[in-house]
Amino acid sequence: MPPTSIRLAGTGDAQNLGAWLQSRHALPVAAARARQALLEGLLARPERGACVVAQASAGPDLLGCLPVTLIPHLELAGLAALATEWWAGDVPAGRSAALLLDCCGLLADWCSAHGVRHLLLAPALLTAAQAAPAGFAPHASGLWHLNLSPAAKILG
Repeated sequence: MPPTSIRLAGTGDAQNLGAWLQSRHALPVAAARARQALLEGLLARPERGACVVAQASAGPDLLGCLPVTLIPHLELAGLAALATEWWAGDVPAGRSAALLLDCCGLLADWCSAHGVRHLLLAPALLTAAQAAPAGFAPHASGLWHLNLSPAAKILG
């Protein structure tokens, strides 16, 4: 498998990412437009969430996409980043899980830098054997939970 680059998608990625999602899971025209509008809204408003992408380092080929929504979580007393979908390209299942965890690593850094203290993943995204070594624990809600530490602030 070629080396990969993990990064946050920006507004300039909307068309390419939308076309890739359509190639992975084609939708009728109206639903595809709605998905594209949701994607563009997510990428344009980082205060509402983020989209982490994995791509081949040697080219524009997307390998995976992890859209994340920031939600207020009363039990956890703050914002949580919630990921319910993982879109993987043509990669083997084991490689897909590794890419997802790499994306979660970048996401955890982003969350810590922005004051988001919790990362929640849908239970179907990881198995228990994959989640535990990465620091995820079962949450009472049924989601995987990763408690994050805030990043140190540097003034000056």
